[in-house]
Amino acid sequence: MNLSDYAAFFKAISDPTRLTVLQLLGSSAYGVLELSEMLDVKQSGMSHHLKVLSKAGWVDSRREGNSIYYRRSLGDALNLQQQLFRELDHQPLPDPVLAQQERIRAERLTRARQFFVEHANEFVLHQERIVLFEHYGPEALQLLDSLQRSPQERVLEVGPGKGEFLKALAQRFHRVVGIDISPVMLEQAQASLGLGSAVELIEGNTDTLLDQEARFDIIIYNMVLHHVPMPEAEIAQCALLLNPNGLLIVTDLCRHDQEWARDQCGDQWLGFEPEELHQWAGRHGFTHNQTRFLALRNGFQVQTQVYRNA
Repeated sequence: MNLSDYAAFFKAISDPTRLTVLQLLGSSAYGVLELSEMLDVKQSGMSHHLKVLSKAGWVDSRREGNSIYYRRSLGDALNLQQQLFRELDHQPLPDPVLAQQERIRAERLTRARQFFVEHANEFVLHQERIVLFEHYGPEALQLLDSLQRSPQERVLEVGPGKGEFLKALAQRFHRVVGIDISPVMLEQAQASLGLGSAVELIEGNTDTLLDQEARFDIIIYNMVLHHVPMPEAEIAQCALLLNPNGLLIVTDLCRHDQEWARDQCGDQWLGFEPEELHQWAGRHGFTHNQTRFLALRNGFQVQTQVYRNA
């Protein structure tokens, strides 16, 4: 950064509205209209605020379908940005803003649930064009085995799909739970597990488990996080659900540009940059343990990230 850029860099965060925008972007990526609704600002005014923040390097934008979503920058100019983001995360949002934020989250979750209710069978067929369990499952299980966790630990898989990974988990751990927002997908998982399975299946999401004050030693997301309405908020909830020294294991797509996955597979996000996942996890108390990459067909690449709850 040149000296002449400093004024614009700091001026961009001198406005209270723009600081609140950065607060909101700590939980998820949002579009202009969503941010306008949450902060009760005209869309033209919000576009101006985002343009200022983007030009100064405080936010990044990325196209998701027909919409452009804004996120906090992954950079750390002057070793200042990430420190400010951490400070903002400790500041409370006004109640009206929180209410609007929860409304948007609920709308996204409803859309995701409705997709899997209506398209469960087609989803499996389309998902096969991206990745099959046989492509990433053995690698993920090998990584899990290398961590040498106790069979007595309680393990959660979020969004278990047809239950293939749950079945493998039940062979390794005595207490296994699967949770899914779709009753149709849970029926498929139950059919895969069989009637005598000791795996506990729950309809709901991580909110449900927090309400139950549940705790786990390992939480696993296999090809699920890109369906979640607010991925960073999901990681924050995992930090609350995990016991000390617990593990969060995320297997998901790397960032890609294949838009058909959104309509045909219900993807809310077109994969993630590894650094994006690392920063989200780091902001919520996780330390990065290891990474594995798996090259796949049709231009997709799968990553597995392991984080430890400090």
